[in-house]
Amino acid sequence: MGRGEEMLDKRTWVVVGNHGRNPIVASLVDRLESNGKVVYRVNPYKKSDDFESIRDIPGARDIECLNLVVNPQVGMSVIEDAAMVGINNVFIQPGASNPDLIQLATSKGMEVHEGCVLVELKSKL
Repeated sequence: MGRGEEMLDKRTWVVVGNHGRNPIVASLVDRLESNGKVVYRVNPYKKSDDFESIRDIPGARDIECLNLVVNPQVGMSVIEDAAMVGINNVFIQPGASNPDLIQLATSKGMEVHEGCVLVELKSKL
């Protein structure tokens, strides 16, 4: 089993992206939830009904996987926050990665997988 497959077996996720403006983010949340995952939503771009930071989530230490759907510059601070609360798995969607982000995540002891949840996690619906 590869890293991505192992991450997809995790039960508790946080999806970080622009939930109000990016329809892919909503699709990711729907796919994860339809597969029985507990999903928290973080929108670092603006105030919304979502959390603004991973650090704001009660019980953030129980989150098993971060799904990153933001530009890499924003992603750098998200990785820092994720490491601070003990998230060890980062699933990076296409367009959300760069070498510096990967290096930061691995230097924090995180497992990193670059891929697409929508492609790799088949819907149970």
